[in-house]
Amino acid sequence: MPFQYGFYELALIFLFWGVAGWLIEVVDMRIEAGEFQNRGFLHMPFCPMYGAGMAAASVGLSGVKNSYLILFAFGMIFCSLLEYVVGGIMERLFHSKWWDYSHMRFNIKGRVCLRNAILFGFASIVVFRFVEPVVERVITRIPINMRILITVAFGIAFMIDLIISARRAWSYRKNQEGDELQLVFKAHR
Repeated sequence: MPFQYGFYELALIFLFWGVAGWLIEVVDMRIEAGEFQNRGFLHMPFCPMYGAGMAAASVGLSGVKNSYLILFAFGMIFCSLLEYVVGGIMERLFHSKWWDYSHMRFNIKGRVCLRNAILFGFASIVVFRFVEPVVERVITRIPINMRILITVAFGIAFMIDLIISARRAWSYRKNQEGDELQLVFKAHR
């Protein structure tokens, strides 16, 4: 039976991949910068961009997950577009950059770069062919009452953290002098 993408199932996909994305970012920056950096916008270990992207992609790709070419192209285009748009919104709202690829060749406004687009393509193949099916099997084994409880508890914690984090970023923006964008993290990505 194919996986059913209901509200609670998508919420759990959002939760799983938001945490997984945060871990990927932390490990990547530990390797690149040699130090721990909370790479997320939020206080909790969670990157909403990964969670939202995976929830949307899981539904959008449900009929084509067997095509390596489609998965690769999707990963390159969708993930790069998502990163570009979210980066632009955050720069505009908070006058800060959460990542900067301007030191990389073939970048666009430092928000996206060709190297990462290619990595997104390969990652999409690995994730959608091998990891996401396991995540979906685990989700189907969670009783519906537990799915609801997890979704509600996480939703409340997420909204509180989002409000607090947005206020912090807003405050940071107001304290910066001039109109120049500030890079939030020391190491360039």
